[in-house]
Amino acid sequence: MRKLFDETHPYAEHDRRRTQWYMLDESDGLGFLLGEPDEDGVRFLIPSDYNVLARQALSAVRSSLADEAAKGDTETHWIFYTERRDGDIIGDRVRFTIMLRQKGNRIDCDIHYSDFLFASAFDEIMKIKQAIIQAVEAGVK
Repeated sequence: MRKLFDETHPYAEHDRRRTQWYMLDESDGLGFLLGEPDEDGVRFLIPSDYNVLARQALSAVRSSLADEAAKGDTETHWIFYTERRDGDIIGDRVRFTIMLRQKGNRIDCDIHYSDFLFASAFDEIMKIKQAIIQAVEAGVK
């Protein structure tokens, strides 16, 4: 996992938001996300143990929150890009991206994915989200 950017913006007197962007790749143990394409070039999401990914997200969150620059932040966002891009029905390419947010004591996770993954792997996407939320919630208490 490679950190790309780290930005903090004040939105109001008591509203400071920090966003950090990362790039995940195959060396991060994400074979289930970046598996080999089939004969039609389709990359299916392979059901897996998503704890490797969840631990990586937690590591980034812990590092970020321990950073002196985090003092005074009211909201923090972590964006994890991958090299996975899937086509959709109208020909666009959609990058698989995991997004986390901490606001107060609440952790939220969203994942940007293609209509193909929605139709073929929605339950697995929900498992990924749950694994990440559970790991981060347990790891930052």
